[in-house]
Amino acid sequence: MSRLALSLLAATSLAACATTGQHANAAGGNTLAQNGPDGAAQSQQRATRAAPPRTPDRHAREQITRQDMLTQMAFWAGEYDTFPNDLEAAQRFAETLRKGGRADRAAAVAQEALQRFPQDRALTLTYGLAQIAARNPQEALRPLAMVASLDAHDWRVRSALGAALDQLGRFAEARQAYTEALAIQPNDPGVLTNMGVSHLMEGDPAAAEPILRQAVAQPNAPAEARQNLAVAIALQGRFDEAQQLERIDLPPAVVAANMQYLRALLSDPHRWGDVGQHTGR
Repeated sequence: MSRLALSLLAATSLAACATTGQHANAAGGNTLAQNGPDGAAQSQQRATRAAPPRTPDRHAREQITRQDMLTQMAFWAGEYDTFPNDLEAAQRFAETLRKGGRADRAAAVAQEALQRFPQDRALTLTYGLAQIAARNPQEALRPLAMVASLDAHDWRVRSALGAALDQLGRFAEARQAYTEALAIQPNDPGVLTNMGVSHLMEGDPAAAEPILRQAVAQPNAPAEARQNLAVAIALQGRFDEAQQLERIDLPPAVVAANMQYLRALLSDPHRWGDVGQHTGR
């Protein structure tokens, strides 16, 4: 969430407290004057009994998915603050933070929530993905491996585990994790993209190219698949073809800057570990 959004939320909370305090002082003064301390306490008890505990607004939670990511982050921040022991609020807040580019904050929220829900697999996966996005793969390995061991059919956690291993330079182990994920979910474009990126990071664009072409050919292929395929092609010296691919998703100025960067990489293969982007799935 942006700093502006957080400031607005804080200001709203303070205004609500200030308004409540003014009315409470006025009402409290009248009650004490009329009924004394015992009467005020009884009035407070009746008010407490009359107000049932607040419950989540299911309709609002369903509708918020239609909003932009910043609005979703603000909404789930409020839900998590109001219902700190609600698993859905914790999971959705951490996940929207991760998808909104706030990886460090997402990891912190997920870690905090895992103290209350230590066995929740979705929350653990979100924590691992956030740590990968924050470039803290060592922190992601243990929880992701635990989830993978508990569910032999969870291909997403195996793909995430592969991404963490790639960041650690353990490419053979990463590709084994992707192979396991593809055995469960054949031809998944996100997993194929991650496997192609693994080859790119190891400095082998020729091996990455056919895998990334397979990813691009799948229905609903992510933009990362095309962009990484363009990287693999450019690193083999075919810049015209790479530019055509990049122009599908990126503006001309960005494409030109990317090509300039990739031309420079050709003279320094040791930097190839920084190229390519895994899918955030």
